Amino acid sequence: MITRNLFATTIASADETADVEAVVHRYINSETLDLTEQAKLMASDRTYIANDMRYANNAKSMTIQTAGNNVLKKARPGVERIATVEDIMVRVNGNSAVTSFYRVINTTNSVESVRAGQGAMTSFYQTGTMVLFKIKGDWKIVHTHLSATK
Repeated sequence: MITRNLFATTIASADETADVEAVVHRYINSETLDLTEQAKLMASDRTYIANDMRYANNAKSMTIQTAGNNVLKKARPGVERIATVEDIMVRVNGNSAVTSFYRVINTTNSVESVRAGQGAMTSFYQTGTMVLFKIKGDWKIVHTHLSATK
């Protein structure tokens, strides 16, 4: 009986780990210039740390990020952003999880920049950490910390 309970716990943990990793992938795949889908993955009280700033108000943080994206889209019509993620590590403990990963944000350059000798893409390398809580049956991001790696 004890072995069976331990086995069931291991399977549940593996499932939870896969579910948390799936949230990280959805977060990265929604890292475009429209953050509407990404916002759905977050708890309303998410804390966001990036670019040497800490935002404790998720709504305000998303407004700031969206405003920056809007300026970029106006300055560079047709600009695209594609993010990738590598080496996701997940640790689940009950209804909480901690993840870490490497993220690359790839943004297309303007035609003028390419003509001036720059590459077609600018890449920004980061190391990320997220904390997630299981809230009403869904994993939600409650904390995000991104640091430049290059």
